Amino acid sequence: MITGSPETQRFYDETGWKEQDGAPVDRHLFGVTEDGPIRVELHHLHQGRVLSALSKAGNRLNLLECGCGGSPEKDLLKLCSRYTGVDFSETGLQVARSSFADVEIPHEFRTADVCALPFADGTFDAAYSAQMIYHLDDPSAQDAALAELLRVVRPGGVVVLVTANPRPLVFPLRLARRLAADTPLLGALLNRLRPKPVLPYKPMPIGWTRRRMARGGPVEVLGCGIPSLSFYRHVSEFKGPGKFLWSCIRWLDLNHPKLSAYLGNYVILSCRKSQQDAQAKRAIA
Repeated sequence: MITGSPETQRFYDETGWKEQDGAPVDRHLFGVTEDGPIRVELHHLHQGRVLSALSKAGNRLNLLECGCGGSPEKDLLKLCSRYTGVDFSETGLQVARSSFADVEIPHEFRTADVCALPFADGTFDAAYSAQMIYHLDDPSAQDAALAELLRVVRPGGVVVLVTANPRPLVFPLRLARRLAADTPLLGALLNRLRPKPVLPYKPMPIGWTRRRMARGGPVEVLGCGIPSLSFYRHVSEFKGPGKFLWSCIRWLDLNHPKLSAYLGNYVILSCRKSQQDAQAKRAIA
């Protein structure tokens, strides 16, 4: 039984990971339409932040990626001695297995529900999940998923989450729309009036997510992208006002990574799991 979002699973099994014009539908919907030097630089910057956070657990990691779909994050392999990818879309996992045909380190892909992972406590050195949790449209499911990520990582290990900030301060219209959507009566009315989205989308506030990850240990929050998806895809960095705006975004992201997390649309949260539980168990024994 999928306790997360059956609607999301159906989309990816039936549509998202199917090929269209030489690429998965997911890439057409959410991928980049223009690759300029600032976009490329910031992509490498954010990947560096993810790798730096994961490397706090070591550099020969037994690593779990949750919600890998058909595009597992191959950049993580440079830190891995073993890689495990899980997703609830078997269609996506078939694509992922094909993409790992040339990967030499031990690896496996398993169908699993992130809210009930099929692994023992402390199995992995690190767990990573990107752009997945906000597609669980029930906050209790997100809570369960975060608890599972923490559970399957050993004490001293790391959980790294890339997610959306629903209240980006530099995008006031987007902020207002999200606040309206999160207001019970108004949100229900707006859901009836607006076109049905392709996927469920329920990003929780950064503070909400941070408090739940902090059950495992100290949490650090860094920026992972100031622009919204629409801005990223449609505003050129080569001409017009976009050229100036992208330069401002670059400066802010490079120089104020913690502030940019709250100003922008995407964030990295990393938790170093406390050793206290393991120490307490040894003391009892």
